[in-house]
Parts: sequence; structure tokens; C-alpha cells
Amino acid sequence: MGETTPILAELIPVKLLRPFQNATALSIDQFLNVYVVESSANSVIKLSRNGDSLREVSGFGSDHYQFNGPSDVDAHLTNAIFIADRFNHRIEQYTKNLNYTSTLYTRDNTNPATRFGYPAAVAVDDAGNIYVADGENKRVLKARSDFSVERIIGGYSEAARPDAVLSNPIDLAIAGDEHLVVLDNGGSSLVEFDNLGNLLARRELASPAKAICASNDTVFVLSAEEPSVQLVLGTGLAPLGAWHIQRNAEDTSQAEDIGVRGGAIYFLTQQGVYACRLQLFAGLLSR
Repeated sequence: MGETTPILAELIPVKLLRPFQNATALSIDQFLNVYVVESSANSVIKLSRNGDSLREVSGFGSDHYQFNGPSDVDAHLTNAIFIADRFNHRIEQYTKNLNYTSTLYTRDNTNPATRFGYPAAVAVDDAGNIYVADGENKRVLKARSDFSVERIIGGYSEAARPDAVLSNPIDLAIAGDEHLVVLDNGGSSLVEFDNLGNLLARRELASPAKAICASNDTVFVLSAEEPSVQLVLGTGLAPLGAWHIQRNAEDTSQAEDIGVRGGAIYFLTQQGVYACRLQLFAGLLSR
């Protein structure tokens, strides 16, 4: 994100909400409940903001209430929870209580413009449009709330600008003005599109990122290599600063995801999900 990034705060995990063995993704609803994906256990768990277990869907398979390597969850709409079920090539929709509702599945479609497989991430905007990081075809698919496919974003075509073509999208976030932000190139760059799929900005990252989330018009980029979160403007991808993460000495597992909503911040490692607070800090993070 440039040669030096000012550290705005220390991100301090203050409460372990629940331990895990292999947690991989999280999302926060409007009531600050946390939905956590534990991929190896084929589980999605709903926790209260205090860490109480409210509901869990768990099991290996291809039926509903079963998963095969779930990769992501989006609880932005609160009453509709979307889960990327990677090896079943589908997006499953559940209620806020994790009761099954419906499935977005297009891999058997004859039209290649509507197909996706191995979804790496899912994000939903305020209108209920669903964005899927298509791991098989290295692009993003946008579907309407009725699950009809509207468009492909970041796919290759002769008319596409080279910097608009995605190579390996691994995470998604919806920022201000319903702009889509994609963590691309396996985590080495951010790409911003409007809701019609037009390229707005691309920014190379100084170091690889693991995951992204957005709150209002700020995108939070979790580093894959060091305990830090980069803050980026959702419109234009200009750098805003950074948070340093104070890690628990008892939990040195891989950082997996970050969630920010309504003043709440949750930090996810493979071994646990933590409620965090910010402590203002004056300094520079040398890059």
C-alpha cells in the first residue's frame, strides 16, 4: 500500500468467543451475531456477540444442511444468510436461524456465461444481488435476488480492458455506492467495479492479503503474512492507514478473516474467533 502506511490503532483481541480447529471465514449480521465457517468440519456456526452458540449446521454431503468444503458466508442482510459450498459448486441460502431456504446452482447450465464452480467467496448487496467468486472460471458472477444470472464481472473477452480481467479472485466485499471490491491474484491486488461490472480501480498490494471486508466506504484488508489490517477507501482504493493486530501468544495459528460492522470488530484465526477493541496508536508501519 505504498512505502509507509501510518498505523492508526492497535487491534486488541479482548475476548475469545469460541475456539475452533480450522475456522476459515466469518460474517456479521446487523445484531452483531457472528457466523463462522469451519471448513474441515463442514460446519457453519451462529454465535451471539457474547459468544453463545445459537445454531449450527454441520455435516458432510450434498443434501441441504450438509456441505462439502464450505469456503465463505455472508450475513449482511441478516434475514438471509448465504454460504459458498465450494465442492458442491453452489451457494446455499438460509434464514437467520440457519433454516434452509434455496440454492443457487448453475454448473450444469448449457450457457457458459451463467456457470460457476468451486465458489471461493460470496457477497450480497443491499438489493439482494449475489456476487460469487467463481473459482473454476476465475471471474465473478452476479445473480439477482431471484437467482437469475445478470452478468459476468472480470471475465476475459477481446473487448475487456486488461486490468479489468480477474486472474484468481479469492474474496469479495461490497463497499459504498454498492461497489464490488475483489481480492484478486490470489491476494496480491484489489479491484473495484461498479454494480454494472465496470472497472473503477485496481491497486496492487505491497504484500499478499488473506481476506477483505467492508463497512460503509472503508475496505479492511487482512494481511496474509503479518498481523495487520490495511484500511482502504472503498471508492478509488486509496490507502487510509493500518491497524496492527496484537496476537494472543497462545494462538499462533493462521489469521483467516476480519469482520467490521456497527462498531464491532471480530478477528478470526484457525483456532478461534475474537471480539476486539481498538487502541489509538501513533507511528508508522514500515513496508
